Amino acid sequence: MADAISTLIQTLWIFVYLCFVLTTGWVIMKGFRGYLPWHMKLSGRLGFGFIALMCAIALAPIIPIGATGLFKLIFNVIQINLFVAGAISTIVLMLSLFLISNKIYNTRGMEKSLDKMKLRLEKAKSIEKEMSGKTMMQRLLRPLNIIGIVVFISFVAIALINFRGFPDPAKNIQNATGNMISDLGLSMDDIKMACSFIQGYNETTSMPEGCVSPLELAQNFQEDILQNSLPVYTDSAIKTLIESESGESVELMYRIEYRQKVYALAITTKQSVCSATGSLFCGCINLGSLV
Repeated sequence: MADAISTLIQTLWIFVYLCFVLTTGWVIMKGFRGYLPWHMKLSGRLGFGFIALMCAIALAPIIPIGATGLFKLIFNVIQINLFVAGAISTIVLMLSLFLISNKIYNTRGMEKSLDKMKLRLEKAKSIEKEMSGKTMMQRLLRPLNIIGIVVFISFVAIALINFRGFPDPAKNIQNATGNMISDLGLSMDDIKMACSFIQGYNETTSMPEGCVSPLELAQNFQEDILQNSLPVYTDSAIKTLIESESGESVELMYRIEYRQKVYALAITTKQSVCSATGSLFCGCINLGSLV
């Protein structure tokens, strides 16, 4: 499942980069003063968009995020500094293209475009002459127009009939977390029982100094876990530490601030709950032995 999530995230970012290239390329080409045919405009849009993406990736690390706590985590996940750098790169490239193309015109291309426009204008005038004397309703009652109207109305009607309101992102995340826990062979009741079990559970190994057991974290933050209100921990170094020490793959990892320290509370593919802080691995408890 972890591989599937990783593939999904990578696919999503490829789509984001493609949209970034097309959008920034379109904005940058607005600075070109001369005339270009459509295929040259498309090539320029893709080319300059890709250049803007490379510039944004290069500039992103030197742009301060200016946030702390949860907002800093969110900004890191969505890479807000990349989009800020993208906006700066787009403006600079558009201005430079504006200056470069000053008084540079493609008169031959403009003449060809005008000739094509004249042909289209003549065709439009002949059609307008055929339609003269007809009302707008009579013009819309032609077979092709009727087909277009039927397709449009049918599609909108189907969408409206099946519309159940705008999606709730918080609910979607909660459902996704519930599905992930279910895929691990657990239920919310199992998690709640495991969190409550700390009262009578004696750990077989002592915690390293400066550590807190995963069950203690789960007990103190069980309501936040069940409501999915804890921030997701995205530190790859902590994830690697937990996986190397426990020998299990991490499916989900929460960021918890407890006793003036930041802890990672991880759920693994083998139904274990592990904790770690900084470069210190605290330990794991197998939920299957508790429920």
